[in-house]
Amino acid sequence: MALPTLVMIPGTLCDARVFKRQKEALRGAANVVIVDYQALRDLGQWATQLLRKLPPQFSVAGFSLGGLWALELLRQAPERVQRIAMIASNAQAASPRGQRKSAWLWKMWRDRGPGEVAKHVKPAYFHHESRRGTHAVLVHDMALRTPRKAAFAEFAWAAQRPAGFAALAAFEGPLLIVSGAKDRLCPPAMQHAMVTAQPRSQWLELPRVGHFVPLEAPARLNQALLRWMAQ
Repeated sequence: MALPTLVMIPGTLCDARVFKRQKEALRGAANVVIVDYQALRDLGQWATQLLRKLPPQFSVAGFSLGGLWALELLRQAPERVQRIAMIASNAQAASPRGQRKSAWLWKMWRDRGPGEVAKHVKPAYFHHESRRGTHAVLVHDMALRTPRKAAFAEFAWAAQRPAGFAALAAFEGPLLIVSGAKDRLCPPAMQHAMVTAQPRSQWLELPRVGHFVPLEAPARLNQALLRWMAQ
């Protein structure tokens, strides 16, 4: 019997390496496809083009910005999504404050480079200083390797994405929400909002964990994903 397909979508300025531990843990439970942002350009067509490459049925797990894209796949093809996992993400529509932040980050990228952006946002990514130090090199390198046009598109999508609550409310498959209790970017209030939209969801809040759940708490995330895939 063929393994089910699990599409994993990284966060802003991230690549497949952010899911390295998850891909290893899910071997044997799913055919893991990690989305590559290298070709991200046209916001209006990117999700549609991605759907053309995926099998008729798939599950999707998105980390941070990847969760926003996961909701877009759910909006466009609800009949094809078997399960959805929102990892340190949210279903809020873009806000004026978020739009200003995205514009500011893009300006920093354009004027001072991706390394400066990574350096600026890292303090908000991790709860513990030790974890920030452990993963700093990877976070920095992922930012450096993000193409300029893809980075611009990532910031633009964050600044204009629609709300995803209606899609979650209508979804009938297993919905997993995993978040860090100390996440300053996608705090508990945002997770509560998704649970309210879809009361059948399973919410796992990890104590003493910040935003970068795949790196900060890989074992606990892996266990949650394995249980979710078994449903």
